[in-house]
Amino acid sequence: MSLDEALLAWLSQGWGQPALDAFFAWVSDRVAFAVPLLLLLLADAVRRAGRQGLHLWLALAVGVAAGDQVGNQLKGVFAEPRPCAVVQERRQAPGGAAADCGATATGMPSNHALNFTLATTFLARTTPWRTWHVGLGVATAAVALSRVYLGKHYPSQVLGGAVLGFWLGLLASALACYYGLCLRGGRR
Repeated sequence: MSLDEALLAWLSQGWGQPALDAFFAWVSDRVAFAVPLLLLLLADAVRRAGRQGLHLWLALAVGVAAGDQVGNQLKGVFAEPRPCAVVQERRQAPGGAAADCGATATGMPSNHALNFTLATTFLARTTPWRTWHVGLGVATAAVALSRVYLGKHYPSQVLGGAVLGFWLGLLASALACYYGLCLRGGRR
């Protein structure tokens, strides 16, 4: 058994319990978790920085959308299967139904990890908003852990997504700062 498989088994079977099933399913759900978080960030960015906050949020949204596309393209290049597509004992979704494996059968890199890490890196480099830096850091860790817990990705696929998201976040933030969108000295 590889280290990836051992860590997957430890998290998905060893930690398995209904409360964690529900929590990790929620933080992995783009509609129930990521979109509301993104809209909350939009409202707060506009409240804090007005039009410049809106422009920065739009730059973040474009960066995440571009990162998502890069991740999707790389899934085809690596063609590395998701654990839920190959492991016989698949994790169960809350309520006992078989867990959905995802839009594609390939999992390298994890787009969830990529997108959240990109957003966290972007905001850490473009804003002074420490509350968002910490909050998104915690959310990123929870989302990354959820992908392994739910059997959607191997730990190496999550790590690959996070590393790629970090570098894309640096690139996106450098472009945002180049175009004058960085917020310096704003309210925390």
